[in-house]
Amino acid sequence: MTGLVSLWRLFERWQRLMWVRILASILVVAAAVGFFGSIVSIRSNWETASGEIGQSLLGDEASVYGSLLRDNGMVVINGHEYGAPIEVLQQVIAEDGTPTDVQRIVFVLLRDWIPSWSPRWLLLETGMSWMFMGTMIVIGLAVIWTGLLVPVVTLLAIGIAGTSLFWSLGWEQWVGVPVAMAVLLSTFLMAIRVLQLALAGRQGWMAVAHTVLQEVSRTRLAMGFVIALLVVLPLLPLTLDQSAPIGQVVQAYLARSLGLAFVVAALLVLLVGCSSICFDIRDRHIWHLVTKPLGRAHYLFGKWVGVVLLGGVMLSIAGSWSFAWVQYMQSSYVPRTRVEFADQAELMEEVLVARESMFPVYEELEEGDVRGRIDQILREDPEYIEFADGDVPLGLTRLLRKRVLEEFDQQRRLVETNRDKARRPWGVLHFEGLQEAKRLNLPLRLKFRLLGGYSDEHERRLVGIAVGEDRDTGVIGAFIPTVPQHVDLPATAITDDGTLDVSIVNLTHISPPTGNEWRGPVELESFALSPGPMDPFAIFWEAEEVEIVFPDATFGSNFASGLFMLFLKLMILAAIACAVATFLSFPVACLVVFSLYAAASIAPWLETTLSSYGGEPMRGEGVGAVIQSYIEGTVRTIAAGMVYALSAFGEVQPVDRLVQGRVIAWGRIGSGIVLVLSWGGGSLLVGWFILTKRQLALYSGDQ
Repeated sequence: MTGLVSLWRLFERWQRLMWVRILASILVVAAAVGFFGSIVSIRSNWETASGEIGQSLLGDEASVYGSLLRDNGMVVINGHEYGAPIEVLQQVIAEDGTPTDVQRIVFVLLRDWIPSWSPRWLLLETGMSWMFMGTMIVIGLAVIWTGLLVPVVTLLAIGIAGTSLFWSLGWEQWVGVPVAMAVLLSTFLMAIRVLQLALAGRQGWMAVAHTVLQEVSRTRLAMGFVIALLVVLPLLPLTLDQSAPIGQVVQAYLARSLGLAFVVAALLVLLVGCSSICFDIRDRHIWHLVTKPLGRAHYLFGKWVGVVLLGGVMLSIAGSWSFAWVQYMQSSYVPRTRVEFADQAELMEEVLVARESMFPVYEELEEGDVRGRIDQILREDPEYIEFADGDVPLGLTRLLRKRVLEEFDQQRRLVETNRDKARRPWGVLHFEGLQEAKRLNLPLRLKFRLLGGYSDEHERRLVGIAVGEDRDTGVIGAFIPTVPQHVDLPATAITDDGTLDVSIVNLTHISPPTGNEWRGPVELESFALSPGPMDPFAIFWEAEEVEIVFPDATFGSNFASGLFMLFLKLMILAAIACAVATFLSFPVACLVVFSLYAAASIAPWLETTLSSYGGEPMRGEGVGAVIQSYIEGTVRTIAAGMVYALSAFGEVQPVDRLVQGRVIAWGRIGSGIVLVLSWGGGSLLVGWFILTKRQLALYSGDQ
């Protein structure tokens, strides 16, 4: 052990030598430029070859080249030979030699051009290659010139040794885990050291923040959270079902990795925020600060900044790892069957994308009509006939109002059959706010999940879709009740004011054709009114299960927005923890902040369930009924107050939107910033006010 310590100290002295630092800097820059420069060169050659192949497959002799590929799996274009497995090419080339998917053919022909060591996702975005090259150079130079060369090299050596051991044992799934852990821990050490250097200023709050980061480096509990997160992250891929479709695998990893990262970072932020101030006051370390020219506002703000930076570092490292793993999975997945091609397409179209969603705008029921329907129920329903001509209790009015609105809402999302002569077997959905989709001129996708009949997933029925109210040129296709489906619509169907009308036609009485393709044009109106051999049923859909979606951003930019939203939530938690710690002891402060965090997290769920709890007129008679009604009213009032106060925090759920491939718009980010200014700023103001009123430096005898 003494020899290892002596060797460590020797290496520590060597890393301070100028010539060692210069040589290491040259090696880091050369490695970064060589690796990422090669990727840029490969992408340039790939683009040249893909252009040649694309022009050949789209030109006058496209069928000739297609026939050669379909029959031989090989073709020569401009002196270069390209080839791929015949069974794969036959799936994307028709029998007459006509290419049906030129882009996929190009990818299949050129996939052997890409070296196995080259990450394919970097080849798709050369701009990211340049960014990573700059990042690697900056990180490497920071490690060298901040004195972290020895610990980082030691961690990497241990990681490489573990990787070599697993490789020799044939544990392929575990090969990358040790080196990944080493990289993550090294990155954390480097990030903390850089932040400490950046906070080495003369401002009082910077010194306080610097001290917080030093405390974390020395505290076993805080470092335990850090190590636990950075060790578990590389192990998460081992918990996934690799036999599942690639889209589901990526979604599961995104949800688990980002969810785990935020929970661990939130717990660490709350613990450090409470302990740092509570222990300063308890151990009287704050005496040395309040007696110096350091304002209490600077002290509290510095504590908050230090805690926020700690949470931000953990979240950034975990997020970067998750993003890199997703890109690796997407690039390394090579489909070979028709099902795998469909899974890959679903991954790119449903997960690794940022889609804007627009839900239908339904007709609203006027207040006068609501009151009229309530009066009609009171007159016609025997259960409430006694209230028809007298005073109606407030609870009963609320109950009937809820019933009327629910019935009206269900009727808006219902398409009757041709049996009901009073109604038409079609419904029109009205969408607004599609100006951006019209400007982008990208295909729209109508996503829906229809219900009806016995909602049997093994049943196939026919449905018609038409743009606008012109049902003479619609399309028909089979739908399966309870199963999500979609149909693509042209962006030209959007009007100049950004609105779009879509008709859903009930054709459940007609036998559906084989296959899943949409066919048309069909005169849907006459088709719907004609007789059919099958027993029809009404079509119904849930409120948020019919929508128009279109791509509005890239997955990378959307992922960065999601991480920023999580960082905003950490800022709020840090502010609350620092504020509570100014007047409570450490155990009580932890109890308060953890309770607030749990309550805010479940507030959206509580809001959903609150509508079905209580609010009904008192059932029965006697003291028991009165007590039950009183308890329900009290619980409902308390829950409603908690939802009103805390739901804004719980509604910020960027991970769910990332997993579903939905765009995180600037409006949501702006709402998060407002939440930080209101909740976070308000909490810090309260904490500062309490600090100014507290007597912190009390002296009693010899203590």
